[in-house]
Amino acid sequence: MKTVSLTHLTAVSGANCAIVIGFVYFALARLPINRWFRTCLALSALIFYVLLVGPQPSVLRAALMAAIFMLANALGRATAASQALALTIIGLLISDPWLANDFGFQLSVLATIGILHLAPAIAERLKERLPDWLGKLLSISLAAQLLCIPVLLELQPGLSTYSVPANLLAEPLVPAITVIGISSCLISPLLPMIAQWLSWLASCGAWLVVQIAVMFANLPNSTLGWPSGALGLVFAVIWVAGLAFWFKAKRVGSRRAAFVLLLAICAIGLGSCTSGLLRNSPWPTSNWSVISCDVGQGDATLIRSEGKIALIDVGRKARPINACLTRLGIHRIDFLLLTHFDLDHVGGLDGALAGRQIVSAMITSFRDSRPAAAITWRKLQAHAGSLVAAGRGMHGNLGAFTWKVLSPHQGAQEAEDSNDGSVTMLFQSPQMVVLTLADLGEKGQMRLAAESAGWLGNGFGPTPVVVKVSHHGSADQYPELYEAIKPAVALFSVGLGNDYGHPTQRTLRLLESTGSRIFRTDQQGSISVSSSPEGLRVSTSGRG
Repeated sequence: MKTVSLTHLTAVSGANCAIVIGFVYFALARLPINRWFRTCLALSALIFYVLLVGPQPSVLRAALMAAIFMLANALGRATAASQALALTIIGLLISDPWLANDFGFQLSVLATIGILHLAPAIAERLKERLPDWLGKLLSISLAAQLLCIPVLLELQPGLSTYSVPANLLAEPLVPAITVIGISSCLISPLLPMIAQWLSWLASCGAWLVVQIAVMFANLPNSTLGWPSGALGLVFAVIWVAGLAFWFKAKRVGSRRAAFVLLLAICAIGLGSCTSGLLRNSPWPTSNWSVISCDVGQGDATLIRSEGKIALIDVGRKARPINACLTRLGIHRIDFLLLTHFDLDHVGGLDGALAGRQIVSAMITSFRDSRPAAAITWRKLQAHAGSLVAAGRGMHGNLGAFTWKVLSPHQGAQEAEDSNDGSVTMLFQSPQMVVLTLADLGEKGQMRLAAESAGWLGNGFGPTPVVVKVSHHGSADQYPELYEAIKPAVALFSVGLGNDYGHPTQRTLRLLESTGSRIFRTDQQGSISVSSSPEGLRVSTSGRG
């Protein structure tokens, strides 16, 4: 839904509140009650709806704006939508200034501004070429999407290619889903069987929305690249402002100036879009076996075989790992390993758990007194089918892969700190070998090499090796271990512009000297590795 810009349907908007209020007014229209009593009942319904869906920032914005309209109507005074929106923004920011940093609040406000001020101008331009009803539908969707682009670029790397047709198909389903769903909630205490049937009916509409999102998201080039960072944001703001000015300008000269500006910005973005298409179109390969998700300064590695999924670490924040798993269509994790309790490895656990089944989980046996350790244990105990502490020699299967814990020993008595006690794993199949080194430092790697007779032997022969480089490529590495492994592909899971200087030049030169192909999430985005008759195939998502 993020890929095709349908995420707004998962949040309550002004349209939802308008549907609820309109439904209440329609139900009360024929009752012999005065205007104030009808307004009070509608306000009560609105408050109930807010409590039902939760007072999120977008909900509060929509509800407060609707309440202002109802009170003005009860007083017999006309209220401009822009004035109501301005009063709503001022009131909410006074009550909670931190809402200014909330993406949901920003998107809600910008979409409303676009619908109020830009949609009429777009509809005016479209009515010459399209039927009036279609032009109005397109103008609303275009205006809302256009004003939200600068914020959306902060949430996802690129522009949604199919956002307009996806919204045109999904939006008409929203009123029916909302009314039927609310009706189910209202009658559930009295008529639970009918409420259950209504809930099922509403879920059918929601299922159609999901299918629309999946269909468009799976089309080729569903996301177009855009320059990243502050410069990309500036270009986006200028482009949106220029396009808005072009739609609203009355004078031919003004429109020409705006058109020249748009051409210049599009020329800059075109290069990024083209390179983004080249990078993004093959990612991930359909038969991928290993993926290093771009979760910033942290680790998150996926391993897949015969439909079975293993996830090793989850990054620092919930959003990136959830986005990676969602994009890959992963709803079940057969084996979840959290190598140690540093936040850049366990902080995003909620994102991995969101709506997913965890069959089994493993965690380091190193005793860690930090709060993150206790919190992680509790979450895994509540969500995972089984939970064990790792110890050297433990083994199992993941499809065609066999896996083995290489370190630490049970209880991690040898570990000097959390990194030294992080879990390292070896996955082997006839097609490839995957070695994940977590944050194991040089001393730990030396112990690993000393015990290599049990897992490395005389080497892996012709089977290519993929290594997840330890500790984001820090300088704390044991060169002899990498030289013995001879990895064909070295994956660096590292954040763009991080403060640690990762990856270090020492480690990069070390991997280059072993003949490894180096891939970095900070430069290339998420990375997928698959096996082919010619050897390992690597593709990258790009960073937009």
